[in-house]
Amino acid sequence: MFWSVLWASVHYLSILMLFACLYGELLLWRTGINERNIRTLLWLDIGYGLSALTVLISGLARAGWTEKGWDFYLTNPWFHGKVTLFVLIALLSLYPTKVLLGWRKTVKAGHVPVIDDKLQRNLRGVLVAEIHLVILMPILAVMMARGVGMGL
Repeated sequence: MFWSVLWASVHYLSILMLFACLYGELLLWRTGINERNIRTLLWLDIGYGLSALTVLISGLARAGWTEKGWDFYLTNPWFHGKVTLFVLIALLSLYPTKVLLGWRKTVKAGHVPVIDDKLQRNLRGVLVAEIHLVILMPILAVMMARGVGMGL
């Protein structure tokens, strides 16, 4: 019981952290990037990546080493939907992360990278898409946990 509670807690808290970092990135993009908030944006992206890794590890731990076990999850179509959605979100997040990593030297030198309107629009669009997909995750999780469509 202890491990189940521990992994569930870590999983839920890391999901909240992931959403907070993602939403923080979007807010900074909407307000405009300047010398005061560029470092915050870089740290939020690092936090987003670490929280996504924690979500993955704790999710795998929950699936494999708690009450329901792998048999339940591997036969559950909603689990496969969640995994697919998680991979899609991860792939989408590569674009902003690549852009931000490319800015590290410029930011260390004390400069703000040049951001044209197209880049601004593209990055904001990717962040909005990620947020919408993250919002779908709890819906799939509830359907998965309840065995919707599986005759449970």
